[in-house]
Amino acid sequence: MKVSGGEIDRPVSYLWGAMNGERELGGLQRTAEWTAWRLDDSGVLGVGTDGSGIVTVRLGDAGQVRQVEVGRGWWRDVGPEGLSAAILDAMSRAANDRLVTWSERVAEREASQPPVDWLPSERQPVAGGSQRSGIGDVAEESDRAEELMRMLDMLRAAMSELDSYRQRADDQARQPVEGRGEGGRVTVSMTAGQVTGLEISRRWLHEQPAGRVIADEIETACRDAYRQMELRSAATLATSPAVTEVRDLVASPTALLRRLGLGG
Repeated sequence: MKVSGGEIDRPVSYLWGAMNGERELGGLQRTAEWTAWRLDDSGVLGVGTDGSGIVTVRLGDAGQVRQVEVGRGWWRDVGPEGLSAAILDAMSRAANDRLVTWSERVAEREASQPPVDWLPSERQPVAGGSQRSGIGDVAEESDRAEELMRMLDMLRAAMSELDSYRQRADDQARQPVEGRGEGGRVTVSMTAGQVTGLEISRRWLHEQPAGRVIADEIETACRDAYRQMELRSAATLATSPAVTEVRDLVASPTALLRRLGLGG
């Protein structure tokens, strides 16, 4: 049986194109992981002390208030009238310190590569030694086209939800959230995750509570505000399931590739 050159060239060209496509997608995965590693802000802390030196605030992951310290001499150095302003000053300085630290890390990683044992958050090991993909894997070649069509349908659904979701999210970001400490003696106001206001009962402060007690109340109020923000955000996302799924895909390019059976 005679086989023409064209009959040979076509499958060879197809295989060559598929191999090039796999290499390009592999490069995309490596670029996505490098970008995630470079911009990763996990473990970046911020520390700030107010101008009087009596208040220190430490920020943890996501810039959330992790610890507040109010010195023993707060009554003498700032007094009840100036304590809230001193705490807000320390928080602002801590946020700036964290931003500077993160910027320095990004710059340092510009010309580097992730360690061989580094994994993006969605691929960190979980209990039992497995890895989280965050999204189902599709390994079989025959499943890729079907999965791609499903993803396109999901994208169309997300586009139809996008305007209403964006409006709700914008409204939510502009609305302050209030967190309260025990007994309502401390109230923290937050907007878009940042502390924008702090009220402490003057009557309580005139009882001259210990600095550690004041700090505990502020930390409790902050945790209450963060919890309310999480609940509000979850409620907003729940009204837009397609947007939520697309957001997860965009946040995890490596999981997207694995979903199509193209990632390791």
